[in-house]
Amino acid sequence: MKISISKTSVIGPAHSDLKIPNQDAVKFRKSNGRWAVAVADGMGSRDSSHIGSKLATHLAVEFCLVRREDISNKELITNIYTKWLGELKTKNIEPNDAVTTLMVAWGNSKGEYRFIQLGDGAVCSCTINHSVSVDDLFSNETTGLGLSKKFSDWRVGSGRLNRTNCGLILMTDGISEDIEDHLGFCGELVKRAQSVSPRAIKKNLKGLLHNWPTPHHTDDKTIAVVLINE
Repeated sequence: MKISISKTSVIGPAHSDLKIPNQDAVKFRKSNGRWAVAVADGMGSRDSSHIGSKLATHLAVEFCLVRREDISNKELITNIYTKWLGELKTKNIEPNDAVTTLMVAWGNSKGEYRFIQLGDGAVCSCTINHSVSVDDLFSNETTGLGLSKKFSDWRVGSGRLNRTNCGLILMTDGISEDIEDHLGFCGELVKRAQSVSPRAIKKNLKGLLHNWPTPHHTDDKTIAVVLINE
């Protein structure tokens, strides 16, 4: 089973006008039959959130690929968070100044995948929105690396990509909050992506985000699409 990953990130109009860096970050890598992708959204009110988000995606992807496949979610999250804090310290940046959300998905060539998520955004396949739970109906607390202090803040889970569930999408809240039907959006995006080349997918994603239909949208927007080709 072949896994392909496409990604893109565009700066929001408000940040562009103010000459503020894109606060989002996205990274993916494949190695030895395994793959990992990470998307992060730095909290715009923090001076170094763009550094925090980029660092988080880099560390998450690397840890997911070099650690054993059956590592526990808690151990993996602890590894990522501890290293993130350590790297910020070497840069003389306070964690509170680099707060960022983090969504990570990683898996193998069999289509099996796992995911972890801290904060806003969505991890969604054609058949399930992994980022929705009953608890969300009663909580709107914003959290992220640099704020969270407990494992229960994280959403974790697993799934399998196959002919029915043939794609997985990670997106920041600059996209997810403007969408009512996440499954419909993901399904249509995956369907279109399957019929074109990876280069065309990236071009189409960038066009979609640059021409986002929601009036007066201001936020940065980042998306990653994982596809299987059996």
